[in-house]
This record gives sequence, structure tokens and C-alpha cells, in this order.
Amino acid sequence: MGRAALVVHGGAGAPNQEEHGERQAAVDRALAAGWPELERSGALHAVLAAVRWMEDEPILNAGIGACLNSEGEIELDAGVMEGAQLRAGAVGAVRDVRHPVDLARAIMDDGRHVLLVAGGASRFAREHGVETCDPSVFMTERQLRNFRREGVDTVGAVAADAEGRTAVAVSTGGYTFKLPGRVGDSPLVGAGFYADDAAGAVCGTGHGEGFMRLVLAHLAVVELKHGMGAQEVAKGAIDFLRRKVDGEGGVILVTKAGEVAAAHNTPFMAWASRTD
Repeated sequence: MGRAALVVHGGAGAPNQEEHGERQAAVDRALAAGWPELERSGALHAVLAAVRWMEDEPILNAGIGACLNSEGEIELDAGVMEGAQLRAGAVGAVRDVRHPVDLARAIMDDGRHVLLVAGGASRFAREHGVETCDPSVFMTERQLRNFRREGVDTVGAVAADAEGRTAVAVSTGGYTFKLPGRVGDSPLVGAGFYADDAAGAVCGTGHGEGFMRLVLAHLAVVELKHGMGAQEVAKGAIDFLRRKVDGEGGVILVTKAGEVAAAHNTPFMAWASRTD
């Protein structure tokens, strides 16, 4: 048993310095939304609450305000995993699911599959009572202004509760001007997220192709199993990302004992943490 801990991030790829304060404030609100769930219901409910909150923050690249692909459309990815039984659920390239992280949770609970994409994922949402919406709901004036400005962001959360249970949840719109149908690391178990109660939980943010090629989140959890400290693992993961594939991004992590860490090689990453 350890201490309860929650870490939340709002992306490491914001090029607009004027938005840094707004992004950090949104992450702080998500931390405040997730913490009561951690105390009341445990790690899984905490990360879902935090990420769901960020899907409603227009300043962040998830849900409302997500970036546009090369055809000016929004396609959303999300994933969730709990570390007790390594259950996971994920969704990719959906356009009409109000909270993609809710759909990822429903897929995990259903248990037949880990990842559903595009039209099949939307159909699953309708059949299982997950809220859908018109895609225009996600459009904001900010994202239309930024249509051709480079942007790579994700939102995510990792948690460990007092019983030693770990969980992670992620959500993203990908990156600006991506090809239609592109799916990044966020819904791929082991690439953008991973949780194992034997060690901890990790979540990444940045250009997802590098995380995918390195299976970086799982690698970080393995290093925790080998006994490396939380901050050493976080920094090592980002150093490895740069060294092997010239990648940019960040990670947040929590150990099963409630130790938290974060690292990034971008100029800015919005993140916040709390422990008991």
C-alpha cells in the first residue's frame, strides 16, 4: 500500500506562448475534478474524471477544441487502462462521440476488444448508450484560426490510489493537418499509455509516431519494475525519445507507491500533481 497520487497533463506541444497560462489553469481544474474521485472511488475513476473534464476545455486538444486534420475535420482518439488486470479500452478516429474517454471505458468494460475505430466505434457508442453528438460541437474559433499552425497535444492522467491500484486515461485530437484516418499513440496500449499495478502508470504526449515506434509507455513501466526511480524513468524516457527517433514530447508517471514524476523536451508542458 502507498499514498494516493494523481498527475494530469494538458499537452507538451503548445507553440503559442500566450496560451500557456490558460492551458495550465485548465489542467489545474482537471486535477481538482479528478482528486475527489480518487479519494472516493479509486484510481480508475480519478483519471476518467480528469480527462473527461479536459475534453470540455476549449483551450486543450481533446474533445471540444481538438485540432483539425488536413480536410478541416476533427477525428478523436482516446484510451484507458487499469493496472490490476491490465484491462484496456481505446477508440480511434471518431467524429461524433461527445466524450471519447467514455467510449474507451465502455469498450474496456465490454471486454471483447481493446481498440475500435471510426464508424464501428461510433456504432458501438450508440448501441451502448455512450453520448454522441454532431461533429460541429467540437469546432471552436480558436481551432479554425490555428488550422494551418503546427500543433501536437494530448491530454492525460495517471493515478495510484491508497490500495495500490493504478490507472491511466488519455484523449486527443492528434495533430494539426494530419491525414484523415491517422491514429496516433494515444489509443495504442504500450505506446501512449500503460498501467500495471506491479509498477505504476505512464502517459505520454507529443508527436505520437515516435512513441509508437519505441512503445515508450510500456518501456517506462518496465524500467519502473527494474527499480529505477520515478524521475529517472521519466527523464530517461524523454532522452531516449530524442536520441533514438529525434522525437519531442513529454511523459507523466506515477509509481504504485504514489511517487510522481514528469519530464519533457519541449519548451512547455502543462501538468499538475497532487498526493495525499
